[in-house]
Amino acid sequence: MRHRRTAATFASLAVALGSATAFATIGGPGPVPSTGATPTLVTEKVRVSSYPVYDARGRKTGTASWRISPAGGNCCETYVAATPTGRIVEAGGTYPWYTDDQGKHWYEVKFDVPDQNDNGPTVAGGEGATVVGPGGDIYGVTWDAYSGDHLQAYRYTAQTRTWAVSEVVMKSPFYDRPWLTYAKGPFTLNGTKLDHLLDVTGGGITKDVDTLSPDGQDYSTPSYVVNDEKASTAVKFTIPVVRNPAADWWQPHPGTGTIPLSGGGLLRIANTDDVTGANPCKVARLDPATSKWQCVTLPTHLQGIVRQDSRGYLTEVYRNGTTSLTLATSRDGGVHWSTTTLTPPPGTGTTLETPDLFNVIANGKLQQAVVTARWDDSANHGHDLVFRVDTSKAQPKLMRTYAVGKGDIETGNNVASVTMPRFDYETIALLPNGKIAVTFDDSTCLQPSTRDPNHDSPEVAILV
Repeated sequence: MRHRRTAATFASLAVALGSATAFATIGGPGPVPSTGATPTLVTEKVRVSSYPVYDARGRKTGTASWRISPAGGNCCETYVAATPTGRIVEAGGTYPWYTDDQGKHWYEVKFDVPDQNDNGPTVAGGEGATVVGPGGDIYGVTWDAYSGDHLQAYRYTAQTRTWAVSEVVMKSPFYDRPWLTYAKGPFTLNGTKLDHLLDVTGGGITKDVDTLSPDGQDYSTPSYVVNDEKASTAVKFTIPVVRNPAADWWQPHPGTGTIPLSGGGLLRIANTDDVTGANPCKVARLDPATSKWQCVTLPTHLQGIVRQDSRGYLTEVYRNGTTSLTLATSRDGGVHWSTTTLTPPPGTGTTLETPDLFNVIANGKLQQAVVTARWDDSANHGHDLVFRVDTSKAQPKLMRTYAVGKGDIETGNNVASVTMPRFDYETIALLPNGKIAVTFDDSTCLQPSTRDPNHDSPEVAILV
């Protein structure tokens, strides 16, 4: 669940790591024998609905059909990502879900974990995050306060079609809303040279204490971002323009504040300490020689969500007040930029519901970017929109805008929302065939619980 960060005393970190790894093989429909992680075909309600499509000038040109289902998630959060094979992964709740046929059928991957206290029907459910590595490997974490504050790490290895699961002990207590980043190496971590690493962060008090992993299972190396930055000497850095097909898929949730680089390495632009308010530097990089954060100066100013795609090109999206977004692209590491403005079509809201309720995915092979944002109208009803942008030329160009959902309910975005349905963040995925998966919320997104038969939760919509 998304909480406002508050100035408070650091909770102590656990100092031991427990690991219980198990594997499962994915097969066809029905139960799959395994020990520890079981992908199971789920009987899921799926419906198809149509919503308006608008041209670049905001004129309605027709409708598009979307395949919709609850597909996991929890009370307030649904998190989609895509792999190079077209698999869609949903990982907003206790367990990851996936579909290989664009939402017609869903699998839920369950772990051998302590009693989850009937997550979903009775309580809010766990909170998860996922990221896609090269070759379609999937990495994820899932946290659940209702089973003794457990954090589970999981990995799907595409080459062997197996799942591995471990218990993560080194974390701050109450690991609220974890975020996860995959970064290409080389890195040296604890004296060992790695070709990649993963960085996970979470917690309600602060998200500035990360833990690093060489394999997506062993998260036993702590990293305190601001302490590293204070001890570093700033160096000049230019973002290399390097082609890498994997960069279209490993783009993390904006909540990480990180930018994985196509040529290897990791930048971080969320550098204000949650507790003290200190801000040693605007941008930091993870030093490949030490895996410590180091302040850097760039020949550009970054101000929004930044992606580097498989061409090595940069795409950045930032807001203009509350009424529009700017999408900017750069082909030279951020030295020069070209921009286009994204504005809701008439009748689809006028004001961003919150300053950060938007997301973007850039795909170099498709030469496109897709942006999702939730806009409120005068009645405070939220409208979920998807902008499809052509990035084949130096000047980005809006192609069309999709409305997703009816835009007929008011939602809250954090724990302060005690009476309204919750929609905490936007996620979006761009599939290899150009189809889109996105999260949204409206009056049709009903997921009854034992406590609330009219409970509303965000759902997944996939362009048909």
